[in-house]
Amino acid sequence: MRQFNISVIGLSGTEKDRGQVGVGKSCLCNRFMRPMADDYFIDHISVLSQSDFSGRIVNNDHFLYWGEVRKTTDEGVEYNFNIIEQTEFMDDSTFQAFKVGKMDPYSKRCTATKVFSAEKLMYICKNQLGIEKEYEQKVMPDGRLSIDGFVVVFDVSPVPNRSVEKQVEFVQNVIANILKNKKPLVLVTTKNDDAYELYVREAEKISQRKDYKSTVQLIETSAHESINIDMAFLMLAQMIDKVKNRVKIISYQESAKSRKELLDIRSEAVTRLIRNQITDYHILWSQGSKMLSQYREWNEFLNIFGHEAGQKLFRRHMKKLRDDHLNKKLHQYLDKFALALEYLLPDISALNISDDDAWECARNYLQTHIEFEQYFFECPQATWTELLDMDEAEDESRIPFDVLETNEAETVFRNYLNSVQQDKKKIGWKQQFKMLLEESGFVTPGKQLSEVRVLFMGRECFEALSEHDCQQIYDIHQDEIIEKSKQNFVELLLEHAQYFLQFKNVDIITQEDVRQITDVIQEDSRYKMLDRLDQERRVMLVQHLRFIHCPIRDHCPFFNNCVDNLIEEVLSDKSAGNHKSHGGGPVVVGGGWKTTGNGSDRTLNLLIVGSEHLASDLLNDIRICTGSKGEYIYENQTYYLNYRIANGDMEAFKAIDVYSSGLICVYSNQQSFETLKDNLERTLLCNLELEDKFENLPIVLVYQPQDLKENEVEYLRSEGMRLSEMLHCDFIDHTQNHQKYVYDILNIVILSLKLSEMKSYEPYPSSNHTDLRILVCIYCGDQYDIENIVQPLIAESTMVKANEHCIIVDVFIGDAKRRVEFILSSYHGTNQYRDELIHGYIYIYSAKRRSSLANLNILAAQNANIPLQIVAVTESGGVNAFFNNEICQFLITEGNALADRFKGSFMTFSADQYVKFAFYNPFLKTAWDNKYEVENLHVEESITLDSGEGTLENSVNQMPRPPPRHESYMLSNTLGTDGSGSENYEMLPTRSLNSLNEERDISLDEIYDDNNEKPKHLHQNCTESDSCASSTERRVRQQNAYYKANKKAATTKKNKKKKVAIPVQTPRVPPFGAYVSPPEIPSHYQRMAAVAAAGEKKKAEAGVIPDFMKSDKSPEYSMVPELTAAGIFGAENLPEFNMNAKCLKDFEKLEKRRIKEETARLRKLQEKEKEQEKKLKRKLKQNAKGLTETTEAQFGKLMITSDKDEIPIFLIKCVEFIEKEGLDSEGIYRVPGSRAHVDMLFQRFEEDTNTIIDVLDIPVNAVATALKDFFSKRLPPLFSKDIIKELEEIAGSRGVGSSKLNVEVKTDRSCRLIALKSLLQKLPPINFAILKYIFQHFVHVSDNSKLNSMDSKNLAICWWPTLIPIDFTDMGHFEQLRPYLEDIVQTMIDQFPYLFCGKDAFVMV
Repeated sequence: MRQFNISVIGLSGTEKDRGQVGVGKSCLCNRFMRPMADDYFIDHISVLSQSDFSGRIVNNDHFLYWGEVRKTTDEGVEYNFNIIEQTEFMDDSTFQAFKVGKMDPYSKRCTATKVFSAEKLMYICKNQLGIEKEYEQKVMPDGRLSIDGFVVVFDVSPVPNRSVEKQVEFVQNVIANILKNKKPLVLVTTKNDDAYELYVREAEKISQRKDYKSTVQLIETSAHESINIDMAFLMLAQMIDKVKNRVKIISYQESAKSRKELLDIRSEAVTRLIRNQITDYHILWSQGSKMLSQYREWNEFLNIFGHEAGQKLFRRHMKKLRDDHLNKKLHQYLDKFALALEYLLPDISALNISDDDAWECARNYLQTHIEFEQYFFECPQATWTELLDMDEAEDESRIPFDVLETNEAETVFRNYLNSVQQDKKKIGWKQQFKMLLEESGFVTPGKQLSEVRVLFMGRECFEALSEHDCQQIYDIHQDEIIEKSKQNFVELLLEHAQYFLQFKNVDIITQEDVRQITDVIQEDSRYKMLDRLDQERRVMLVQHLRFIHCPIRDHCPFFNNCVDNLIEEVLSDKSAGNHKSHGGGPVVVGGGWKTTGNGSDRTLNLLIVGSEHLASDLLNDIRICTGSKGEYIYENQTYYLNYRIANGDMEAFKAIDVYSSGLICVYSNQQSFETLKDNLERTLLCNLELEDKFENLPIVLVYQPQDLKENEVEYLRSEGMRLSEMLHCDFIDHTQNHQKYVYDILNIVILSLKLSEMKSYEPYPSSNHTDLRILVCIYCGDQYDIENIVQPLIAESTMVKANEHCIIVDVFIGDAKRRVEFILSSYHGTNQYRDELIHGYIYIYSAKRRSSLANLNILAAQNANIPLQIVAVTESGGVNAFFNNEICQFLITEGNALADRFKGSFMTFSADQYVKFAFYNPFLKTAWDNKYEVENLHVEESITLDSGEGTLENSVNQMPRPPPRHESYMLSNTLGTDGSGSENYEMLPTRSLNSLNEERDISLDEIYDDNNEKPKHLHQNCTESDSCASSTERRVRQQNAYYKANKKAATTKKNKKKKVAIPVQTPRVPPFGAYVSPPEIPSHYQRMAAVAAAGEKKKAEAGVIPDFMKSDKSPEYSMVPELTAAGIFGAENLPEFNMNAKCLKDFEKLEKRRIKEETARLRKLQEKEKEQEKKLKRKLKQNAKGLTETTEAQFGKLMITSDKDEIPIFLIKCVEFIEKEGLDSEGIYRVPGSRAHVDMLFQRFEEDTNTIIDVLDIPVNAVATALKDFFSKRLPPLFSKDIIKELEEIAGSRGVGSSKLNVEVKTDRSCRLIALKSLLQKLPPINFAILKYIFQHFVHVSDNSKLNSMDSKNLAICWWPTLIPIDFTDMGHFEQLRPYLEDIVQTMIDQFPYLFCGKDAFVMV
């Protein structure tokens, strides 16, 4: 390792010679020897005292020894340096250079090549002088050094009192002396961080002088910034060592830039380190520096910048942490303050001040507010910031009140003040605009705001509100009027119930039917109001037709407000009130106890009645025995007593509420006894208003004789015992001690309550016989409280709930007590009871709603032979409502006339009127008197079924009528016998009607196995699906060929045999263009018709409707005669026919003429449709040329279309072959074919498109597999991704919340069917044509499902992955979408005529 002794020289001397400051020799040496920031000192002095000059540091010399240091080059070469600084020290007394022997001038002395100074110590800083022992002491080696090279310093910064010429002259002289000595040197410019450009150029001129022969290297440095310091000394060392590859000299600008980047990186790293590690602003510097010292980034930063810079950065971070914490806490306080303002100062008018002093008044108002301490707290000893610094307010959720002195708090208040004022104005404008919309007759449902905007221009409320607010209010108003218009339209449909009755057995609704309905109601304003919402109006009409067709609870237009739902809730609440357990203890209504919170303890509410002071005295005795807490223990059960005393008059008894647990009556003399007896008789025995309250209330009569003679005592005791026997209560004579008689009173009350509880919990016997069964019918949507209507029945003390819709009441009818079963049902829910024994009907309707009476008219006509009572519910006001309201007057009059027409009773009561059970006693008496006739009529109907008449074996006058189609558009088979969807039935294999001639008849007996316990197969059954039918119609239906059953008469529902559905032919949609006519009557029935001709005439005379008079509106023979819309409120009886031979001939002629006219009309329609189809095909052919060329190029000759249309020739030939050879092949499309045959078929068609499949000898299953492969692998997808997404939404797989469709469309099957048709019409013409062709083929395959076992469901399972290709993310996603996509494909098969052929008719769902 080489050792080099370097001498640093530069301009020195007095201030006159060198200027006010030195040239930077000491700073240069300091930075080179000790580069760490903490070891670098800026101030070095040359003016010393005599003692410092003579000390061992200076040692009476004009040079300093800086010590020894080791440096390494980038190449890894190490050098040792001994640094000497040649200077000139001044005496602080004379300010002249110290004289040391014979001295040469500084310019000559500084270039000496040898220095001598014995025991000279190393210099560190000026503070070292005089206290050398406190610093490191290192002696200059051997007391002498031979100088190997020189560093000549040239200051490029401007310095007062120093001219650049003087410095240039000095530098040139010393360089000349050094070169004479043949020593290497480097010229170093210092203070380049404050450089003057002129001085820099002077230095460059010196280094570039020709006489120096490039031996002088110029290096730009800055000791303060630590730039190029080591470079200067290493360059000199390499010059001394005569190294060829020397250090590259870098300019000051480049080095400064690199240095700055390094410092920025170090600073950013340390800043990030401090931010991550120091998160609590309470940490001190000593703790923080210790925590940071273990990180390399921190130590490197200290080496470069020093501890002072690190401490400064640390403290800056601490201040930021504190400020952030205070700001965060302040914002929390301000947020709470904003909430406090909303609660404490909701109305700014309470301040009653101007804007100038509003803030001051608000603070005073808050400080004096009664709830001030709930939101604020005051601390005079410290401010809120000091509290946070001391962690005194961390757990305090309230706001320090001095926070309100900040500007931020005032800003919050001002903002709140402005927002309240603005909101007040805005609310007013909104209300005015809403009223403006309501008053305007031009704002109708469906109109956009842009259409009526001109009406509101210039109005202040409209101009002041924003566009968003106006639109929002307008949308709300639109929603309101649309909802109101929809309700009115539903009412319009319900009012025409008589007209809609003809559609109840119609399974297919045509466009002609819709037009007929529209013609009837289109002039009504409620219909016209929805002209702009024609699609929704059409949907509502379809929904109403579905409700008429299948009147179950799920189809009710009032949804959750259906009476059947409300009845279940009312009875459930009533049952809960009687029997529900709260925490283990019962609540006995009408005189029970209440359980306390722990569930085991109970509370007794005692009412003590006595004249004068008797009640108070008895209460004191009870308190003495039960303690201050009122606790009484009986049989290890704790009871808490509550007391109330009364003076014994009439009002005291009326004050008894349902929570009273016991009534204690006390008397002491004749006067108090007479008063008590009089009140008890007047209330308990004579007043009907209070009988319910006291029915189960324990009563204790207490006798406390006071100052009476013996005969008076005995008399009052006997009178008291007589009164207690009359009241059936307990009597206690106060002749014992206080404790015993009080305990007797409490024990009697508790035992009575326990007996009442046991009675209320006694189960109702299942085998109990009911004497009468009454059906109470309530119309859905009537605007009255259902609970108030049925309150007279459910409030009866003997009421017991039998099931969700039935209650049983024991009531006196005549001179005996009878058991009556009341069945509470909606109008449409009565269908499920049509075959049961009902002794009477109670029809309740609203006297302010036309539709309520219209439906009552129909329902009453269907049960005309059974006693009925019609009850009209009026608004509050009673008689006044009749005279003050024309509609109410009209409806009550019509209801009374209807009751007279059917020989029933008619009554009215107000919706807010309290009615007793006795209200129905006259009707129950009438029903009891007619019980025998009603039961005989029911038995006759049952015997008709038991005799076998009407079965397939004996029926000669009825065509089998298939039930409504339920297995259609995404309708899960969940319709149960009760209309609740609780029963599911499996679909039986069906047979066509024409097959009845060849196959044997099916009866109900064949459905059961040998044990007659469990049905082998069950068909989906819907009790409520059949529409309402009269008793006459029921007799006709019971003779139907599909209703063979050994049914016996039953008096109750529980004894009735469960009905089993019969396997029937599923109704089919007629082919495109075909006339929808009744099914052909088999010849078997035609032969039998002649035998039954005579019987028809007799039945017609008896009032039974002949078969041939059934309406032809339905695709099959209907059970209901066609009715006319003769009047909404007309109650015409069903027509009776007296038919003879002439009538039959006239009817046949009229029927033939009608059929002939209908056939001619349909022929014209078919010709018109054919012309439209030809035009469409020509248009499709023109549009498909481009696509055909592209697809043919991509998929080969398979895509070549046929001559007659745009269908690929491969598809046509495969379908024709399958329909020719494979319609009877079991499992077609499900059983795969041979892959070799499939590949051969594709290859043959690629070679020749005219290939005939029949000559290839390929199995039909292989052709079916090839057809599926053609769709999945060779034909472009028929559905785009966007179309598939819309398919998923229509199917309902995306849920209601995530779909763009209307919620009503999503949840309604008919709406989804219409949406599916619209979606298919969006397809490109070629795609639609191909889809129509393949689905027409699927219809042909499913028509032969008895032979191939491939119905529409099985075809959908096999084909949906091919037709609707979806990329599934996982198996869960697949299982989620699979059922919906299957339903889509199945629906497209089932509803093919409607979806693809433009047919108006669709299958009812």
